Amino acid sequence: MSVKSDILLRLYIVFGTLCLVAFLILAQAFRIQFFEGDKLLEEARVSSRIDTTQGERGNLYSSNNKLLATSLPFFEIRFDTKVVSDSLFKASIDSLAFHLASEFKDRSQEEYRTLIADGRKNGKRYLLIKKNVNYNEKKRAEKWPIFRLGRYKGGFIPKQYDSRVNPFRKLAQRTIGYVRASSKPVGIEGTYNQYLKGASIAQSMYRINGEWVPMDDDVDLDIRNGKDVYTSIDIDMQDKVESYLHETVLAHRAKWGTAVVMEVATGKIKAIANLGLKAKREGPYTERFNYAIGQKGDPGSTFKVVSLLALLEDNKVNENTIVNLGEGKISFYDHEIKDSWYYPGSVTLRKMIEISSNVGISKLVTNAYKNDPQRFIDRLTSMNVTEPTGVDIVGEVKPKVKSPDDKDWSGITLPWMSMGHEVELTPLQMLTFVNAIANDGKMMRPYVVTKVAKDNRVLEKFEPQVIKNKICSKENAQLVRSIMEGVVRQGTAKSIYLAEYPMGAKTGTAEIAMGKRGYQEDYQASIVGFFPVEKPAYSCIVVINEPLGDDYYGGTVAGPVFQKIVTNCLAAKTIQEDPINHYNTKYLVKNISIEGKGYQDDFATIYNSLGIPSVGSSNDWITPIRGNDTMLFRGLNAAEKSKLIPNVVGMGLRDAIYKLENAGLKVRFTGRGKVQKQAPISGKRYNRGDVVALELGV
Repeated sequence: MSVKSDILLRLYIVFGTLCLVAFLILAQAFRIQFFEGDKLLEEARVSSRIDTTQGERGNLYSSNNKLLATSLPFFEIRFDTKVVSDSLFKASIDSLAFHLASEFKDRSQEEYRTLIADGRKNGKRYLLIKKNVNYNEKKRAEKWPIFRLGRYKGGFIPKQYDSRVNPFRKLAQRTIGYVRASSKPVGIEGTYNQYLKGASIAQSMYRINGEWVPMDDDVDLDIRNGKDVYTSIDIDMQDKVESYLHETVLAHRAKWGTAVVMEVATGKIKAIANLGLKAKREGPYTERFNYAIGQKGDPGSTFKVVSLLALLEDNKVNENTIVNLGEGKISFYDHEIKDSWYYPGSVTLRKMIEISSNVGISKLVTNAYKNDPQRFIDRLTSMNVTEPTGVDIVGEVKPKVKSPDDKDWSGITLPWMSMGHEVELTPLQMLTFVNAIANDGKMMRPYVVTKVAKDNRVLEKFEPQVIKNKICSKENAQLVRSIMEGVVRQGTAKSIYLAEYPMGAKTGTAEIAMGKRGYQEDYQASIVGFFPVEKPAYSCIVVINEPLGDDYYGGTVAGPVFQKIVTNCLAAKTIQEDPINHYNTKYLVKNISIEGKGYQDDFATIYNSLGIPSVGSSNDWITPIRGNDTMLFRGLNAAEKSKLIPNVVGMGLRDAIYKLENAGLKVRFTGRGKVQKQAPISGKRYNRGDVVALELGV
């Protein structure tokens, strides 16, 4: 055969083979398309699917940028036993089992070896080795024998999922909240889930041994993570408030307790603690429920400030009103109201609130509104007592305030409401009202979330919101504040009075209503107020429900928690004051410290910088004296001219040394601050070079 014929033969053979292959492909495609297509599509449907993968959830921060909640990556370590060669498996299985046992310490080396060997024997393609593996453990596992070869040769399949973690554990747990598929959203996590949750993206999955596995773990899913949410919660204050509350509910074995601290001017909630027991008072105290927001009930005597303000606003009483308490009891139809404090005779309006007289407030409200009870309800409505606060956390319930049109309105409803019964408010609603009193009548909406950010870029900012600009006149707000200060100084809360920490408050001791069964022998102790008195920066409420034992009064059970919160806040926080040049001259002259003596030019420089005029003296050494709107300088006697030791008590060290050394004396001193004592004392004769000893102090 010639060379040409040989080449042609080979070409025919190759061409014929290609044609045969093409025919077979077309035949197979035809068979699949028209005979097996539906069957194969159904198999694909049951062995693969499209899932959604969620982006990482955003972080939750406190007001001082500390993490309240974050998402951390955790892993399940899975193993595809079929992809590992026999030689590699036999050579390295013992070593892999050793690493697993050493790292996780939940099984022995032999138990891990048996688990993996049995899985390989049964052909497992997605064998679960270990759950809840953190990122560092996962990175170490990637370097172990067999696993180090990756998924397709070493069978190593790390399945990632995110777990929500609260770095401060149970602190503010209920307020932080959660989002779960099987329950309603709770707290900040639930309310702001639309911001916190990451975006979803499709991911292909296939089925192996009943398990759904991602098609490719290494693919970049371009998942968009959630946004970060910043709150007004001060984590240090929160820690203290929760600690004080826990001490008290534990000591009194109370059913539950709550405490809230709010910023007066803005309505920002700085701390909110809720601690409760199970139904049978079992187990430790936990944040089982947000009582501050979701638990309404009779506020008791704290509501007397609401009744008082209503009377003042309707001009039914004034500061000079005198109330006759009789013998400390009064009857309305067949119901008798008594006072806990027996204070017979007539008292002022101020004293009536200080001693929390049930007789006094019920008599005043009944006499004022008995012919038109709707007017009392209308006044409560105008002060926003009948509406929820609108706090930005899910779960707030609406207050219950009766109306004369209601079927259960009776002749005793008005006097009972006046002292905080037959009306139901949540602790936060009561606090919001008192916060308005502290804010000169402006009611602020309480809120927790201040901004939403992504990659340190603020996307949305939440500013303070006014519920009502004026629930009362500024003068009436100031009067009620003054009366509440008296409650702490010499009233039902006098046990918590501290001269260095001025505060105003109203206590409450309420019998707990049990529905149709009426009021039972269980009590709720509470206190609500503000601090400091002169310019309130914070408001606070503490409620202790069903304390066991003989002590169940608001002043002695809830009061100590309030006192500790006040002292902690005022000691730890710098409360911003108005610049001193915002005050008028008379105020400055009246309030500026003038203790001490010194060089006239120094005092003049200080007063001039503050805009306070001064009248000078012919003597360089002076002591300042207050005038009406002027500081007067009174000259000191020139004792050095008659060789008498000058008086330097009250001077600063620099001035004292200058004055004594200028007179030819030598000086020795101990301590720091101003001169408290000198020896020899002033007025004694001296010789040049004599020594004067000074004792300094603050």
